[in-house]
Amino acid sequence: MSKVKGSCLCGKVHYTATLKTGVGACHCGMCRKWAGGPLMSVHADGVVDFDGQENVQTFASSEWAERGFCNCCGSNLFYRILPSEHFPQGEYILTAGSIDSTHELVFDHEVFVDHKPDWYDFNGNEQRHRMTEADILAAFGG
Repeated sequence: MSKVKGSCLCGKVHYTATLKTGVGACHCGMCRKWAGGPLMSVHADGVVDFDGQENVQTFASSEWAERGFCNCCGSNLFYRILPSEHFPQGEYILTAGSIDSTHELVFDHEVFVDHKPDWYDFNGNEQRHRMTEADILAAFGG
């Protein structure tokens, strides 16, 4: 994909990033609490360049990841996996709603599907790659 631009609601934080293809939904309890429902996101491919970095606040949600948001308007911007054996440079997972132009994005995967509450469901489940918590732990050595 080409470079995309994104921003928070108030416009004090802007970013440019190259995205990997595919929008994902995370149904884990932390993401649902943070996003108010499933977290819809896209993995960045490489570096994310932020303008307005002084307005980005992070929260260490685990020993291996942090969540970033605008400290002015509260918009969720990213989930970042910290550098590790599996992710030597770390990895940014940007919130799909913060991306300015989403016409090229395709919803193609879901994670923690065994944590999804019964009160919502997406159509077309057979068309997406779907992983349980056990699948995630096996894939990333958790």
